[in-house]
Amino acid sequence: MRKAVQGGGGHIGQTDSAGKRRRQPAPTAAQLAVSALQKLIEDRKLGPSAPLPPQRDLAREFNISRATLREALSILATIGLISIEPGRGTFVRATAEGGEAAPAPSWRFAARYSPAEVYQFRYIAESHAAQLAAMTRTEAEIEELKENVQAFRAAAHAQDFAAFAQIDFEFHKLIMRFSRNRLLADMHDNFARVLLESSRLPVRRDKLWDPVMEHERVVEALTMGDPEGAGYYMRRHLSRTADRAGITMTEFV
Repeated sequence: MRKAVQGGGGHIGQTDSAGKRRRQPAPTAAQLAVSALQKLIEDRKLGPSAPLPPQRDLAREFNISRATLREALSILATIGLISIEPGRGTFVRATAEGGEAAPAPSWRFAARYSPAEVYQFRYIAESHAAQLAAMTRTEAEIEELKENVQAFRAAAHAQDFAAFAQIDFEFHKLIMRFSRNRLLADMHDNFARVLLESSRLPVRRDKLWDPVMEHERVVEALTMGDPEGAGYYMRRHLSRTADRAGITMTEFV
């Protein structure tokens, strides 16, 4: 039986504080495929090292393209839920104590940048963007960030790892845009795939609430128009996020 997985072409309407409808991007086809694959693993009770069906069968079952399926599998591999072994197939990964996923077997951008290099860049650029945003933010921008945090909290509660990473990425993208420094915003756009991948690095299930609370601290500082606090909480957040992904960083606070 084929299960249609659709997405990427619509929007989800939300209402802002003025009662005006705000259009939010709907989940992409790859994100929906990630959710479908997670449900397949749960429904079929596939344990550690269990193989997933061949890609051609999965693509047919979910009525999606092979390209969309490969992107979904790549997301699951990055967050540490499956392993893709060339020539052998795709397998469910074992989890460590405390619900921690085993580290992802590879980093897609290893030929260009290490995860540590990405977080070093983010630590510098995004903390400065937060400081700039605190000096120029508007009430509408604060409301948009609060809506993002609310969606982030919902994704953590549902343990929807694909949505969790995407919403996290969008939070940081918003702050880069609200900095009103076009070069910072353009750099974030130009390296969007690398930065999104860094948001997908594995994190323990019992640690999902930590980044939610850290985002809340950043928004509180922005709401108060506190550049020093916004920069501080962004640096703390990025340093702790790197640590949760097993990346050691020197923190300058």
